[in-house]
Amino acid sequence: MIKKELEMPLRLRKLEALLRRVDEFHPKYAEIREEFRKRMSGYRGEQSLKYYLSFLKEKDYLTLHNLRLPDISGEHFFEIDILLMSPTYILIIDAKNYRGELYFDGKFEQLIQTIDDRKKAYSCPIAQINRHQLQFRRLLQQLKFPPILSESLVVFTNPTSIISASKGHNQIQKVIKSTSFLSRIELFEKRHKKIIYEKKQLQKLSKSLLKKHTPFDGDILKQFGINQKDLIKGVACPKCDKLPMYRTERQWHCKYCQHSSNKAYLESIIDYQLIISNTITNSQLRDFLNLPSPTAARNILYSLQLKHAGTRRHRVYFFNEI
Repeated sequence: MIKKELEMPLRLRKLEALLRRVDEFHPKYAEIREEFRKRMSGYRGEQSLKYYLSFLKEKDYLTLHNLRLPDISGEHFFEIDILLMSPTYILIIDAKNYRGELYFDGKFEQLIQTIDDRKKAYSCPIAQINRHQLQFRRLLQQLKFPPILSESLVVFTNPTSIISASKGHNQIQKVIKSTSFLSRIELFEKRHKKIIYEKKQLQKLSKSLLKKHTPFDGDILKQFGINQKDLIKGVACPKCDKLPMYRTERQWHCKYCQHSSNKAYLESIIDYQLIISNTITNSQLRDFLNLPSPTAARNILYSLQLKHAGTRRHRVYFFNEI
């Protein structure tokens, strides 16, 4: 049973919106694009794993996607791509969609990716998932749930990747290709026979974890040291993503793909919410969308039926959660 569906994480949505609003010649553009590429790759890996997850018996597992949980210190968070919970064991999955040749260096705990004779080093996903496994066990203890044996897997979903490891790497068994996922599940089910959690306990645990789940909602501009004045303003075309569109009396028009829409501004307002703030004023909307007048901005804000406080030019509008 799926208790938390797979959806694009909020951090990834923020990166996507920011990438659209930063000029490609901005000094931070490459850094933003690289983080977006890395996180989008992981998200696509999780999407491809859904096919294999669909073969699991629904009554035997609870599935939670994209959990961001606090560790017991309360100061740090750890992220789990996929959590599978059964009455006999719990499985933590880290999905990767890397391509090329992937070499696990056990001596220095790093993953080295080679594409077209170019090498790139990443922190070791095995070390990371081991840390998450430890943090999860401590969180269970804090929540006063009985200890249960846990397993962890790093699953590479790109069918073209080639995986190897340094000699004697003692934890490479935690790394598999997605095609081996179901056979590894069979192994875990044979290994763990004793029922630790009754189904009611599993349901209770899933509710506790969902309460602890804290999506990333940090200031994405602050993270990259970008000033609001550096953002590209205007309405982005919902068809080709280019901006700005130009406005006539009743519609927005894209000079790049010729798309026209009278609601094109809606996605750009979401960009504002993702990048800047959960509140907005008439003047802020005018500035962000390049609107010609307070009346045009007021008509848009009224159409959104947002909660608000204050009167006239001091009125502040509150967005719904996204």
